[in-house]
Amino acid sequence: MHSSSAATSESPCVGHCTTVLGDEVCRSCLRTFEEVTRWVEMNDEERCAVNQRIAVLMAD
Repeated sequence: MHSSSAATSESPCVGHCTTVLGDEVCRSCLRTFEEVTRWVEMNDEERCAVNQRIAVLMAD
């Protein structure tokens, strides 16, 4: 997700999670620990909002 185009509800996970190491924000996918742990419970709108936040971070 490198642009500010419409965010999807697809997981941004790239398989290199660092939250298990105590990081509050995963260095790979940029989700917070809460976002990682709640992902399966989130609806599409919530997931899109997370992905939009990540897209904005990556654009800076």
